Parts: sequence; C-alpha cells; structure tokens
Amino acid sequence: MIRFINHLVWFIGLIALQVFVLDNVHFLGIFMPLIYIYALLRWPSDLSPNLTLIFAFLLGLSVDILSNTPGMHACATTLIAVLRYPILRLYISKEDLDNSRDVSERSLGLAVFWRYAILLVLIHHTTLFLLESFSFVNWLLLLVKIPVCSLLTLFFIFALERINSKEDVKS
Repeated sequence: MIRFINHLVWFIGLIALQVFVLDNVHFLGIFMPLIYIYALLRWPSDLSPNLTLIFAFLLGLSVDILSNTPGMHACATTLIAVLRYPILRLYISKEDLDNSRDVSERSLGLAVFWRYAILLVLIHHTTLFLLESFSFVNWLLLLVKIPVCSLLTLFFIFALERINSKEDVKS
C-alpha cells in the first residue's frame, strides 16, 4: 500500500510539475522537457498490463486536459505503455523481470535502465511531435526537436533518478 501511495504521489507531482512549471519554460523558444513520463518509466513491473495501459492513458489525458492539447499526450503515453514490457524484455529475462518489482537504476542496473529509458523517451517524443506537427513540412525542425527534447527529458529523468535513489536508501 505504501508503494502504491508513493507512485501516486510521483504521478500527481510530475503532472503538476509538467503542466504548471515546465510547459511554461521553453529552451530557445521551442525545446521543452516532458518529464511526466518518468512516472510511467518507474511503474512496477509486476503491475498488470491492463492497469499499466489505464494509468498511462490517464497520465497522458491529465496532461492533455491541463495543457489544452487534444489527446496527443494520451496517445504517446499509451503507445509507450504498450511497448514498455516488450522493451524491458529486450534487456532482461522474464525471471529477472518477475523478481524485480521496481523499475529503476538500482534494481535493473545502470546500463539496462538507461537503454530502456532512452528507447521509451525517443518513442514517446517521436510520436508526440509527429502528432503535434501532423505533417512533414517542417521535417528539419522535427529532426532537431525530437533529439534535443529527448536529451532535456533524459537530463531531468537523471536528476529525478538521483532523488529517487536517495529516497530508496532512506527507506
């Protein structure tokens, strides 16, 4: 129960941070970190796929409603929720995945967690920005925006992972 409350607090906190702070901060006028997906990256691996899809959709829908975007975040987060378990299985065996309840640097290892995080962030951002532009007219901007926003997001995820690892040590 405490673990669920901890994830719920992160879920709500990341949505609030994204919508009320980071949506208003744009680097060079275009680039914005999308850290709310950290909640999805860190969800326990033993959570059922159906609940994962529902929570991912609600995560994206919450950001859509509060940011006034028409379903783009919900689509991107639902897609990475569908791909989350198969991507985890690319890097670790089913037995290790079943034994590891938390998905973090500490439980998966540094290299595995970051390969998993980088791939999901790239998929999320590519989907989101393709839906946002809805064309390839500004394809050069897309080619710059996807990797730069992904790097900004991964930088923030790195910082949040440091905060989370300190909390894990205290508990």
